[in-house]
Amino acid sequence: MAHARSPLARLALSFAATACLAVAAVVVSESWFWAKLRPGDSVLGFVSTVVAYGLAVQVVRFVAQRWRVSATGPGAWRRILLLGALFGWLVEGVIVTTVIDDLPLTISWTGLAWHALFTVLVGWWWIPRTLDRPARGSVWRLAAVGASVGAWAAFWRFEEGATSSIGEFAAYVGVTTVAFAAGLAGWWALRHRAAPGLPGTLTALLLLAALAVLNAIENPLTLVGPALVGLAVVALITTTPRAVDAAPEPLAGPTPWRALGRLAVIPVVATPVFALLTSAPDPIPTGWLFYAITVPLATVLFVVAWVGARRRTGS
Repeated sequence: MAHARSPLARLALSFAATACLAVAAVVVSESWFWAKLRPGDSVLGFVSTVVAYGLAVQVVRFVAQRWRVSATGPGAWRRILLLGALFGWLVEGVIVTTVIDDLPLTISWTGLAWHALFTVLVGWWWIPRTLDRPARGSVWRLAAVGASVGAWAAFWRFEEGATSSIGEFAAYVGVTTVAFAAGLAGWWALRHRAAPGLPGTLTALLLLAALAVLNAIENPLTLVGPALVGLAVVALITTTPRAVDAAPEPLAGPTPWRALGRLAVIPVVATPVFALLTSAPDPIPTGWLFYAITVPLATVLFVVAWVGARRRTGS
C-alpha cells in the first residue's frame, strides 16, 4: 500500500523538479549565450543562477498546471511561446532589469528573442519532442541547434575582440550539453511526482514581488517588467484548449534515456562551425544576424500568440 507523502516531502520534490528544469534553462539562457567561461564563473555562481532562475521556473510551472495550459495539439507552439514570454520577462524584467536597458528593443531582447524562443520553445519543448522521434529524424534537427550554438559563440570574437580556443569551446559546449541532458533527465524522472504546489509557488512569488518593489524604488521605470509579466499571464489564463488527461507542463517526455545520447550531436556540430567562423581573417558579426532576425520574429510571434489566445475567449 502506497503511503501519502508528507507536505515537506511534496515540497522537496517540487523544488527538485523545478531545479532540474532550471538547470536546463540556465544552460540555454546563460551558458550557451555567453558561450565561454567568463572571469568569476564558478560552480557556486552556476548554482546561485539556477536558484534565481528557479523562481521563474516555479511560477511558469504553476501557471501551466493551474490553468492547464496544453503543450500538445493544434497551436501548441503559441501556448509554449506564451509560457516562454512569462519566463523571459520574469528573468529579464523582475530578477534583473535589462528589459529597460534600451527600450523598446529590450522588450524583445532578450526576454522574448532568447528566453522565449530558444530556452523555452526550443530547449524545453522542441528538443524534447525531437528526441521522441526516430534517431534519423532527430539528428538533423539537433545538428541545427549545434550549428546555431557554434555560430552564435563565434560572435564574441567580433564583440569582444577575443574568444575561446577551439579546444576550450569544445570542452565548454560538451560539458554544458551534459548539464542540459542531466536537467532534462531529472525533470522527466520527477515531473509526474512533483506538482508545483501552492507553498513553493507563493514563496517564489513573494521573493519576486520583493525584487520588483526594490527595483521600482530604485527606478520606477522597472515596473515595465511586471507589466509585461501580467500581459503574458492574461493570455495564459484564458487560452484554450486546456489539457484534460495529460500533465500540462511545458515539456514533452519522458523520452527513453538512451535518446539523450543524441544530444552529443550539438557539441559535435557546434565545434567545427565555431572553428570555421573564428578562423576567418576578420571577425564575423554573426550575433547581429541573430539579433536582426529574432527581435522582430519573437515580437510578431508573441503578438500572434497573444491575440490568438484572447480571440478564442471572445474577449
